[in-house]
Amino acid sequence: MKGAGTFLLTLILGAFSVPAVFATSRLSDGTAASVQYLHDNSAQEGDTITLPAGTFTWTVPVTISKAIRLKGAGSGRIIGNTKSSAVVGTGLKTFATARAGLPITAGQVLRIAKMPGSPGSGQPARGTYMQGIVTSYSGTTLVMNITSTGGSGTWRFWWIATMPATTIVNAYQGNGNSYDGMLRINQSQNGHTEVSGIRFLASAHKSSFVSLYASAWIMPKTLIHDCWFENDGGGVDAIFAASNQGLVWNCSFDDTWSQAAAAITLKWEFGAGDVSWRTNSTMGTNDLNGATNFYVEDCDFHGYLGVADFDSNSRVVFRHNLLDNSSISSHGADTGPIGLRHVEIYDNELIFDNFGDCDGSLTLPVPWFFWLRGGTGVITNNVLPALSSCAWGNKGNIVFSVLNTRRSSGPYCCWGTYPAPHQVGQGFGPGAVYHQYFPTNCWGQGQNFSYYTRAEPVYVWSNSGTGGNRVSLNQDDTDECGNGQNVASYVLANRDYVIAPKPGYQKFTYPHPLATSLNRATLGNISTRSFVRTGDNVMIGGFIVQGTEPKTVIIRANGPSLTRFGIPDALADPTLELHDGTGALIASNYNWQTTHIGGIITADQVSAIQNSGYAPSQASESAIIATLPPGSYTAIVSGVNNTTGVALVDVYDLQ
Repeated sequence: MKGAGTFLLTLILGAFSVPAVFATSRLSDGTAASVQYLHDNSAQEGDTITLPAGTFTWTVPVTISKAIRLKGAGSGRIIGNTKSSAVVGTGLKTFATARAGLPITAGQVLRIAKMPGSPGSGQPARGTYMQGIVTSYSGTTLVMNITSTGGSGTWRFWWIATMPATTIVNAYQGNGNSYDGMLRINQSQNGHTEVSGIRFLASAHKSSFVSLYASAWIMPKTLIHDCWFENDGGGVDAIFAASNQGLVWNCSFDDTWSQAAAAITLKWEFGAGDVSWRTNSTMGTNDLNGATNFYVEDCDFHGYLGVADFDSNSRVVFRHNLLDNSSISSHGADTGPIGLRHVEIYDNELIFDNFGDCDGSLTLPVPWFFWLRGGTGVITNNVLPALSSCAWGNKGNIVFSVLNTRRSSGPYCCWGTYPAPHQVGQGFGPGAVYHQYFPTNCWGQGQNFSYYTRAEPVYVWSNSGTGGNRVSLNQDDTDECGNGQNVASYVLANRDYVIAPKPGYQKFTYPHPLATSLNRATLGNISTRSFVRTGDNVMIGGFIVQGTEPKTVIIRANGPSLTRFGIPDALADPTLELHDGTGALIASNYNWQTTHIGGIITADQVSAIQNSGYAPSQASESAIIATLPPGSYTAIVSGVNNTTGVALVDVYDLQ
């Protein structure tokens, strides 16, 4: 059991216990056809489709629309780098790792692959590599017996990676739009779709690796973790999301400094996401249960001009990540129609390697840490070196722009008055002013692009390193509009951005609760199944919260979902009541997607249930989340309109 409290469950009516989780693991042969067939014909909500070890080339897309897990045998991951000058070749070689204490042990197989060179340098990238077995590792000294290689030459800038077991080569030739991904996930209201243990590798064919699509503002997040994504240009993304419902953690991303690919792009236009600019901020602990924002944490990014492109309606938390000679970008309402709503960037580290070369042959032209073109956010507690080199000059770490004042693109083109729609330092909340707007000489003529204005500054504070809190402004050299507008008139210190802590701001729980819930102990749930009758013969399950502290649990009444496990006469529409030790009714539910306020339930629970990882798979099933002090409790399950059938009541520990 987890936490200070524990609980026991006993059934009053002499039923018998069965496992609460009936999920099945279905083994694919690794091909796209096999995965799609299992998804369409066999897999049920909560099941796992596994991919064996090996390399599999997918030439056609796979569409996932169920709350299932897609699990490979292991992705490998970039674990560090070295700047040791080395000749590509076999035999014993010694490298000095840039940092000590990497997770390396003798006998381990590693790949040392070249970091990309700057544009025009003619240098190779990861196709030049050395692979072999670790002989020893102590401090920063790594000795390897190299057994295989790719490419040739002498180089001094490498990353170090563990080896993948399962690799999917993306050979799907998309339509050139990031929306058109190889692995398409239509997010399900029935639960979380999960992807893990896979290395995704680019090929000459171009499409995004994974694409997410949401049909509602709040729904269960897609969970992507312990994967490795290797981009190679073509203007496509490792992960594209027309959704804010994502959690990405423990993943590696690397590019060849293609200047075209992005690791993660969020762009949710003309759909459920359009409420983003009409609703209050959900930054920090205002994101109740972490349900609204897209989270990226504990990942590493290598050799990207644009690690991420935070675009229309996105709400993002980017934290505890490593940017290895890489930068982050965004879009405002300029080339796109809407722009980023808000972003939180904190507790990240930027690595910038200045090799002292003035010809740019080694040092990568990292242009900024973060370029913000619209919306609001917080940028704090990051480690930011100064981006200064002989090759590329002095760059700004945190850069602000308002581009639609000089561009003739987008619905708000050639804007001439402050504030520009959705510009840096704007948001929504109490006192927001509505502006009706239909473009006449811009993209989207005659369409409704009405907008709100409300000052919501960007806050920058407590960033360390030689770059620190350095802020600069950027604007296009070319003024397509000829109206003489300058970014300095639109982005002012202490009005649109503030170098100080954001009042009242608190970071949301780290790690995200969904990331830690996957490791929840199996003893954290108990369940009982019985035939539910009427009157005094309904199903009654008693449980006890022991200890000295309250315990948060989810109680579920399952009925129709039992039919897929071959259980006959399942109760079609179960209701659930929760009573305390005195017999008093303290909570009830008869459709988990509708919260019944009353008793100890004082607020809507739908998003909390969705993000618990234990949402029932059928809308007619019931669920209650409750924080209960020590004591005895009774869960009563009956059928709507005195219907009868087999039901299962279960209790999960959420702490």
